[in-house]
Amino acid sequence: MKIISLLPAATEILCDLGLANNIIGVSEECNYPDIVKDKKIISRIRLDLEDKTNLEIDNAISKLINQGLSPYIIDEDLIEELNPDFIISQETCAVCAASKNDIKKINVDNKIIDYSPLTLGDIPESILNISDKLGVKEKGLEIKKKFQFEINEISSKTKNIVDRPRVFAMEWIDPIYIAGHWVPDMINIAGGKELYGKGGEKSQKLNFNKIIDYSPNYIFIMPCGYSVEKTLNEIDILLSNKDLNKIPAFNSGNVYIVDADSYYTRPGPRIIEGIKIIARTISPLNYQYEPKPDSIINLQNFIHFESFAG
Repeated sequence: MKIISLLPAATEILCDLGLANNIIGVSEECNYPDIVKDKKIISRIRLDLEDKTNLEIDNAISKLINQGLSPYIIDEDLIEELNPDFIISQETCAVCAASKNDIKKINVDNKIIDYSPLTLGDIPESILNISDKLGVKEKGLEIKKKFQFEINEISSKTKNIVDRPRVFAMEWIDPIYIAGHWVPDMINIAGGKELYGKGGEKSQKLNFNKIIDYSPNYIFIMPCGYSVEKTLNEIDILLSNKDLNKIPAFNSGNVYIVDADSYYTRPGPRIIEGIKIIARTISPLNYQYEPKPDSIINLQNFIHFESFAG
């Protein structure tokens, strides 16, 4: 059985299902686990984003979409050469990964498996669907049960929190986007309250004054597809805002950068790690957990928060 995966989350899931050796092609963003790094590249980003700022990237991708173009280029000749039995694509976000529409020129409709979870609850069900179609349903059931067990274990320690802290999840820095899809669900399970982001809905641009109005106790900065280190390179544009002192999270030193690429952007099993990271940060008395190195940093360690005291 030969499989092409056009999105990182599906690639990780295939490996968890024991199908790593069946993967014959991936997207250039598929970088985990290490075993997939030598697979042939099927889809690439259309733009050169090296050294581009958040604003430049947002403008460039918006321009492509307005022109009716996909941000991704598909190597259709290579797909035909490899002749896969299955291709896993998605319809969740046209910006985050190649979609079914990007391969519509090739007659492969009968080979496509869709992986498009929108909410936290959709993730284990979507994993089970993939496992069923690929003939490894028992393994899929095992992953689903483990996923749900972990969710229940975290929720059992946070569900009775009455005075929930207000949490803002920032999916892009310039312009500011609030995280959508499964992230609001993650915050809720972790013991927080997310006002503007809605589970299952797309991320949305948000005026800075809305953040001030919301008055979050915690901010998690998680630009789509970014590591902690990469996010730090973009943080100056946010810190240049003179109204940061109007936000409680900045004044109290509760602004964090997280590894979005590993634990928030990709709707797969590692989403659980992302929930644990938030839970131990906002609800330390209810949930104890030691995050992996480089998965989260407190921005206070890199700047002088006293400058925001006003």
